Amino acid sequence: MRAGISRQGAPDFRRLLQNELVRRTKENPSYSLRAFARMLGIQSGFLSKILLGQRRVTPSTVRRLGGKLGLGLKDLEHYEQNCKLKPDKNVSQDFRQIAYDHFQVISDWYHFAILELASIDGFEPNSRWIAKTLGLSVAESQAAIERLVRIGYIGIEASGQWKVLEAHTTTLGSLESDETNAALQQMQKQILQMAIAAMENIPMEMRDQSAMTMAVDSSLLPMAKEKIKKFRRELCALLESGKKRDAVYQLSVSLYPVTKKD
Repeated sequence: MRAGISRQGAPDFRRLLQNELVRRTKENPSYSLRAFARMLGIQSGFLSKILLGQRRVTPSTVRRLGGKLGLGLKDLEHYEQNCKLKPDKNVSQDFRQIAYDHFQVISDWYHFAILELASIDGFEPNSRWIAKTLGLSVAESQAAIERLVRIGYIGIEASGQWKVLEAHTTTLGSLESDETNAALQQMQKQILQMAIAAMENIPMEMRDQSAMTMAVDSSLLPMAKEKIKKFRRELCALLESGKKRDAVYQLSVSLYPVTKKD
């Protein structure tokens, strides 16, 4: 099996394809669905319908595309068998999927951004508009939407309108502490990288970035962390109290030592 291709957290073949396309676009932002389809030897329209759930995956599809992905015989048999299962036969796989979804929601910044985006003026509940607005690939956007629906953060009505079922969630409890910490670290790295990009690309009047260095009494750190938490919540309440919502912002506050101890 090639590096990066794994059926962990992907109980069906469609989600495996979805996860692999997202992984590739993260490694190379210019990578496209068309390029992925070309690598798989199929038409991009056909692949798009599979990824959007508009076309059923058959055992022959698994065999044909799985070989291109370098899947081993056991994995191919797993996905071929999975194509034949009824939804109510997949309880254990659904459980694994939920755990994987929770990890991804914590580790990728744009899941919470999508939840907030749903409340701004002019919101359009479709993956292409969301991808364009947040600077994502359509594959990332579609996968994130489906993930938020699966774990109950978003409900999509028959009319296509969204209903956000959970808001301002800071932790997701289905993971072990080590997994949660790893996911949070990954998201924080993304946020810091985005802060650097904002400093270079966003006009000063649309952002505020500052820092200060101070000599401190480290025994007061617990109190300082509580003040930072209070500040975050008060600032959030202030910015959300306006008459309109026309943008999604991200706040990152970092407090850390620069002195080293043995």
